[in-house]
Amino acid sequence: MNFRDFLKRIFSHQAPPPATLPEIPVRRLMPAVNHGELYITSHLVDIEIEAVDFIQRFGPDFNAFLYQPDVANLIRQQVLSPGPFYTGNSDTCDTGPYEAPNNVLRDSHAMEFVFRQPQNFIEFLCTLDATAVEVLDSYSCDGNEHWTYLACQEWWRGQAEIIRRLSTPAFQETNGPRTQLYIDYLNGAAETDLRKYCYFLENGHYPIGGETLPPL
Repeated sequence: MNFRDFLKRIFSHQAPPPATLPEIPVRRLMPAVNHGELYITSHLVDIEIEAVDFIQRFGPDFNAFLYQPDVANLIRQQVLSPGPFYTGNSDTCDTGPYEAPNNVLRDSHAMEFVFRQPQNFIEFLCTLDATAVEVLDSYSCDGNEHWTYLACQEWWRGQAEIIRRLSTPAFQETNGPRTQLYIDYLNGAAETDLRKYCYFLENGHYPIGGETLPPL
């Protein structure tokens, strides 16, 4: 056999076909899961629980509740703390608590709110960063134009209700152990801070020490 025939024999060699073709598994078709419907079902269950709380607070007559002059004050963000900074309906991206960890939490719907007004320049700048990254532009700082001494007194009377709401599974799930920051604040320094804020609202300047603070 010459060299040419040798090469031809090598490159023309083919492996014999397999005796049987490998079995190809057929994927079993599963019914499609409608995640939207699952969410609606779960959401309505949560809302029914929340509605019981609403009825206990405002009574069973829905029309009497909705069609009243001050309804906006009743359905505003109930857990925010009085002061210059506040939020409306924010996004649910959870950026605020990272930008301002000493001042911002999320409510049971994962929307941000200011639970403690800035106490120094560091916290002020952190809160500004929280406002900058919130995509729905829900933060405002004109709270001094809306809060009054009487409104602050009314808010403080709801302190126990706020603590109760903070203790619910929804808040605990949203904020984890950080929820305790607000509970501790409400049980501690919040009263004095709010009395100082009320002094400012009544007198036009913040107390510097020694002033008689208005009661709540």
